[in-house]
Amino acid sequence: MKDLDFVIIGAQKCATTTLFELLRQHPDINMPLEKEVPFFTGDDCSPQAWDEFSKRYFSHGTGRLWGKATPQYMANAEVPGRLAALMPNTKLIALLRDPIERSRSQYRMGERRNTETRSFDEAMRDCLAPHALGQARANSAPMHTHGYESEGEFYLSWSEYGRILQSYRTHFEADQLLVLYLEDLEADPDGVLAQVLEFLELDVDFKPKGLGEVMHAGGGSNRISEDTRKFLRNVGPISLLWRMVPRQQQGRIRFLYERWNTKKTKEPLPLSPEVESELTDHFAMDIRMLLKLGVALPPWADRYGVKASEIDTSASIGAAKAA
Repeated sequence: MKDLDFVIIGAQKCATTTLFELLRQHPDINMPLEKEVPFFTGDDCSPQAWDEFSKRYFSHGTGRLWGKATPQYMANAEVPGRLAALMPNTKLIALLRDPIERSRSQYRMGERRNTETRSFDEAMRDCLAPHALGQARANSAPMHTHGYESEGEFYLSWSEYGRILQSYRTHFEADQLLVLYLEDLEADPDGVLAQVLEFLELDVDFKPKGLGEVMHAGGGSNRISEDTRKFLRNVGPISLLWRMVPRQQQGRIRFLYERWNTKKTKEPLPLSPEVESELTDHFAMDIRMLLKLGVALPPWADRYGVKASEIDTSASIGAAKAA
């Protein structure tokens, strides 16, 4: 059994697809054909289960480093402990963005999938309720086994990067975690990719195809409606042909279809001043938790009133494991 050398743990809607598509081109990296194939979200995370999983999704003998990209790993409180128990030396990569904008992008995805009917303002009000936040933090991401399920309760909890990554730091050393920001990837894709390659101890001169491109832009509508997609999926000949496609190829086809089918929209999603103020205060506290990990100041920190002077200089890459 070979362990994972690294995992892109998320966050969702933060360009993890772009980073996955860039890294999977590297000759020294072996990644599954499909991005989101979770393992540690399941109850059986034994060596035997991993052996079966790896035989299914990894091409043995190619690429000395094994990696995965699984945004669900920042959406399940059980994952850090499970991952550390089986693969304690694995490196972790977290790619983050402005938390309100991440929540907005996930909301738009819900609109596109026909699982969200509230306004953005209403959804944020609902998620800010203390009981709703507590429940969302405790619950796990839906697996969408039989079609798209609502992720509406998680809009805010999955944007609480400080809380989530503090949990990872109880199980992993500081130098096993690399925190990056979407805004930096957009502004300097070469520089951010070099950071990742250096973290993985690979040649930083590698230049993959598509560097600087957005591999899967979000949107609020589809070219083909969700109802039409469901209808076509159940048409006899189409259903039969689909079942004949190998599982890994199915995942790749789903990704390419989703990328093509998503229509970019620039329609605003208004927030009332009251809700925006509550969100700003809420995430300011979480950003301060994030800074305790010794990470760089996020490009969006000023929006939340968080300053560089608040960085905890005692927390460094070489710091001891959190208590």
